[in-house]
Amino acid sequence: MRVAPWTIGAAALAVPLQAWSQDPPAGLGAGSLVQVFAGLGLVLALVAGAAYVMRRIGRVPGLSNHAIKTLAAAAVGTRERVVLLEVGQSWILVGVAPGQVRGIATLPKAELPAAGDSPSEQPFVQLLQRFTERRNAS
Repeated sequence: MRVAPWTIGAAALAVPLQAWSQDPPAGLGAGSLVQVFAGLGLVLALVAGAAYVMRRIGRVPGLSNHAIKTLAAAAVGTRERVVLLEVGQSWILVGVAPGQVRGIATLPKAELPAAGDSPSEQPFVQLLQRFTERRNAS
């Protein structure tokens, strides 16, 4: 016996139509609300647990930032900064602005001046002034 393909499709559509013809459920009961909130609580607990585990584990090896240390930073504008980074045995002076980072100078590693020193006696300030003078001269 050969059956037309459209009859199979019509039979498949008739089953959901019969389900729609029945009366809808009376409403949400206390049991279904408890089930919904228990599921929500479980999802929130999983998210909090994952955050706790990630905090305990720390950073992913290989993405660690131990090789680069930020020594100092100074704002030079509303959104621009000059940052002094220590990488290995050298210091790198970097200019940071929205959307761009530019290397300004590479300096040999030295000791940072004490907080009470005057600005004219600080080696970093002297190095920065020397570099800006040399850059402006060329």
